[in-house]
Amino acid sequence: MNFASDNVYGVDEAIMAALARANTGTSPAYAGDEVTARVEKQFNEVFEREVKVFLLTTGTAANCLALSTMAPPYGAIFCHAYSHISADECGAPELFTGGAKLIGLDGVAGKITPKMVEGAIAGFI
Repeated sequence: MNFASDNVYGVDEAIMAALARANTGTSPAYAGDEVTARVEKQFNEVFEREVKVFLLTTGTAANCLALSTMAPPYGAIFCHAYSHISADECGAPELFTGGAKLIGLDGVAGKITPKMVEGAIAGFI
């Protein structure tokens, strides 16, 4: 296993075969296609409720989309100073959140505590 990046290795053969099957004909853009509808149906069944699925090609896109749902453009996202999102995603979180800032906190062994976050938040209020 190599955790350096989500795109260090190729994909599993089953995934590549599924991509090849889906790569025929034409499909509407922006999640209006049959594949996305089937995926959403499966997720709805798993979660036993209606959910919205966003199919993304990279971990960076997934991380940034998730953060953009939780932080407004004028917001702050507290994380460890050496966390993956801060150290490896470059400016992508700020771009995809529309401007929310990553605030790096120091902590032992790459961990932050609730008390550290409370102190950091107090500096913004």
